[in-house]
Amino acid sequence: MENHIANSVAPTTRRAYNAALSSLNEFCVQHNIKDKYITSTLELFITSLAEKGMQASSIRTILSGIKHHCISNSIDINLNDPRLSLLMKGIQRSCGQKTGRPKNAVRMTHLQKILSATVQLFDAKIAVQVRAMFSLAFFAMLRPSELSYSSSTPQHQLKRSSVSIKSNCVKLTFSSFKHSTDIAIVKIQRQSPEVCPWFFLSDYLRSSPTANLNDPLFPSSTADANNWLQRCLSHCGIKSKLTLHSFRRGGATWYSDQGVTAAKLKAMGRWNSNAYLNYVKP
Repeated sequence: MENHIANSVAPTTRRAYNAALSSLNEFCVQHNIKDKYITSTLELFITSLAEKGMQASSIRTILSGIKHHCISNSIDINLNDPRLSLLMKGIQRSCGQKTGRPKNAVRMTHLQKILSATVQLFDAKIAVQVRAMFSLAFFAMLRPSELSYSSSTPQHQLKRSSVSIKSNCVKLTFSSFKHSTDIAIVKIQRQSPEVCPWFFLSDYLRSSPTANLNDPLFPSSTADANNWLQRCLSHCGIKSKLTLHSFRRGGATWYSDQGVTAAKLKAMGRWNSNAYLNYVKP
């Protein structure tokens, strides 16, 4: 049972949670505090983090780690205390921060402009890769770590062996993704030519052949991919604050607008909960 509880969060999340506990332990040792999980201690701890310049979103992650530890070990804790809520609101307002990832989505009109801009901005080798990356990111609702290389979760990045081009669709096999090590298969149907991932991915694979199917599908870092996106946005005059994650949000919204059922949307986007509802923007 204990092993299952320990595996209830992804490895990267577990590491973040362990760091949160270490931070609280160091604070209590430094100030000779014995009761770590009472409201007064947490108030002082949160305040100390804010005074060090930590953003509200990072503090919330630390509190999530503390809460997970307490629940897993049957330790009483009350993180819903009104004083803690007021304290967090004050920290958020004082730094003018909006928590969470950027909420803007790549719309279909954005996608068309971005893909068109690649011809003018990049040489042919980069352009064909960027078009395949961004069209697939939208229609497959890829997380950035699945699209490009991330040092924290390299196991999630799609490989050449993950992709199969069929007559009317692109078949993606995910052997590892956030919160799961189960295999997921997603089929992306052909779309109109100017945004079609089937066309752009086929073009990319023809232009970049490789004998090693274990190679990354796109040999680029997340930083490089985001830099390419920002260049496209600037060139197109798109002022919305968009990141690589905005493709996932945009794809979810587009599928919802097309009438895709909630169950199918969750399966395609590899959501294990109703978190997908936060991605669908009218």
